Amino acid sequence: MSLFKRMVILLGLVLTLTVPVRVQVLAQTITNVNDGTTLKQIIIFGRHSIRSSVTDPSILSQMAVDSYPSFNVPKGYLTPNGRRAEILLGSYYRKYLLQEGLLTGDTQKDTNRSYFRANSIQRSNITAAAFQAGLIPGSKMSVHSYPLGQPDPVFDPILAKVVEVDPVRAATEAQALFNSGAALASAYSGEYSLIRSVLFDYPLGTQPPPPTPPGLVDPTAQAITLTANTTPPLFTGGVVNYGGLGSVINAIDPFVMQYADGFPLEQVAWGRLTLDQLSQQTRLTSLQFNIEMLSPYLNKVQSSNAASHVLRTMEQAVISDYVPGAFGDAGSRMVVVISSDGYVAGLAGLLKVHWQLPGYQPDFCAPGGALVFELRQSKRTKGYLVRVFYTAQTFDQLRNLTPLTIKNPPATMQLLIPGGSKSATDLDVDFGLFQKLLRNAIGQKYVQDPSEETPPTVLTGVPTK
Repeated sequence: MSLFKRMVILLGLVLTLTVPVRVQVLAQTITNVNDGTTLKQIIIFGRHSIRSSVTDPSILSQMAVDSYPSFNVPKGYLTPNGRRAEILLGSYYRKYLLQEGLLTGDTQKDTNRSYFRANSIQRSNITAAAFQAGLIPGSKMSVHSYPLGQPDPVFDPILAKVVEVDPVRAATEAQALFNSGAALASAYSGEYSLIRSVLFDYPLGTQPPPPTPPGLVDPTAQAITLTANTTPPLFTGGVVNYGGLGSVINAIDPFVMQYADGFPLEQVAWGRLTLDQLSQQTRLTSLQFNIEMLSPYLNKVQSSNAASHVLRTMEQAVISDYVPGAFGDAGSRMVVVISSDGYVAGLAGLLKVHWQLPGYQPDFCAPGGALVFELRQSKRTKGYLVRVFYTAQTFDQLRNLTPLTIKNPPATMQLLIPGGSKSATDLDVDFGLFQKLLRNAIGQKYVQDPSEETPPTVLTGVPTK
């Protein structure tokens, strides 16, 4: 039995928590227990690791009484600790996949059997390269990506102009799901109150709340709207305008990265958040993705092309022959795809899978976290099955750059695939059924014709600082 599967029952005990308490991550040891299957391929579809804020400091300075501390790298770039954390994650998978027999330990052979892909932003490129450095030490960087800034149709089919989207339909559906912005502000009033107290430095619960300091803008006072974004260029995740929620997200976005990057605690949200509160305020990030990625219409439009590539990559491994529109080639057995949290959330939405890792909010896409697809083959029947996991380093594993081992792994849980899992105790899915479920979830008219796709080549000259 794999490490991932052995952790499911223990880690599943925290599924019902909304605001996390400090929970020790339960580490399991892989033993030589034969579960009757052979790992044939692994696809790791993940988020980049720790980065700097994506919001310009001049904007942030208008929303808080204190200056945001600097990450000392350009806006949105991977930090040095983000690179180190991803190397540790890759090193963990090296140990796991050597034990599973998917890696051989031969640098050239393992490189030839691997495929690394990233969307065309610096933080994803460097994250993928760092993962490769940990997974196959000594290998030459071979991350496939379009030139920086060129939209990748796998991740952003709207900006790449391989699909068309109806913003009015998207906004109407969002309103049908979430009612009005006023309803959302009320539903998340606890998070809004917490964030305002942090930004303006007063005790949470102060009544009445103090006025906005002179010269500053209160992002929590800006109305949430759910309206169609019609100003070009449209892009994946930018079809519905959610008004003031975007300003709040900009204000809080640095806090998780500050903690994960190892900032002194007095600099993490200026020392005004406990770790549990730090996690709690990320509920707004999940709300953001629910609006911009996970409504049924937008989910199909924006995530079908990526899901199709994942499925074709598995099909390619099953038949041991090239399948157009797959990642890599017929020999690709370790496939690592790095992008952003919204794209991970979108793929999870099509599969209708959910997760809860210790210390994180439900379905939160942690820095470096990933959906993991294992394609396995039964030794007895020779049939194929799929195991799907979500895995991520914990807050403190990231912050402390904790070495990961079989005995001290990242937090992981196997995911229930609705309509596919055999029982409550066996979450494996027959490959044929998984294939059917994902094909039904994919909107084929939103999938690029493989004959029109020009896959990216290995990217060179990616700035690391």
